Amino acid sequence: MAATQSQRAALYTSLVDSMGDEAAETLMDQLPPSGWDQMATKDDLAGVEQRLQAALAVLAAETNAKFAETNAKFAETNAKLVESHAALQVAMHEGFAQAAKERAEIIKAQAEIIKVQAKQLYVIVSAIAAATISICIALFTIGVGA
Repeated sequence: MAATQSQRAALYTSLVDSMGDEAAETLMDQLPPSGWDQMATKDDLAGVEQRLQAALAVLAAETNAKFAETNAKFAETNAKLVESHAALQVAMHEGFAQAAKERAEIIKAQAEIIKVQAKQLYVIVSAIAAATISICIALFTIGVGA
């Protein structure tokens, strides 16, 4: 049974009377404050150590499982990103190919329009030249006959 505070005080007073102040203080410092039954033994500490090690092992296993789960999610997300990136590249290349095809068609159409306009210009210039020649001939014929 643990000593009460009044019992400890009475013991201290007795020790001071019989041993002196310094020796009584030293001896009282060596006694546990609440009793020997409250002191932990090596077996108590070993039990605590085993329980702590078991709890830490469980915690480590749970943490490793969470890391594995997170890594799996990262890998899945990465795979989806790679797949999306590849699909985007394919779509971009298809779009660029379609744009190049359309541009080639536009250039071809413009070339056809230029050919048609060149023919029309040739006809107009030829008609103007023929009219000019006809007018010149008429003017010379009128001038010669007068």
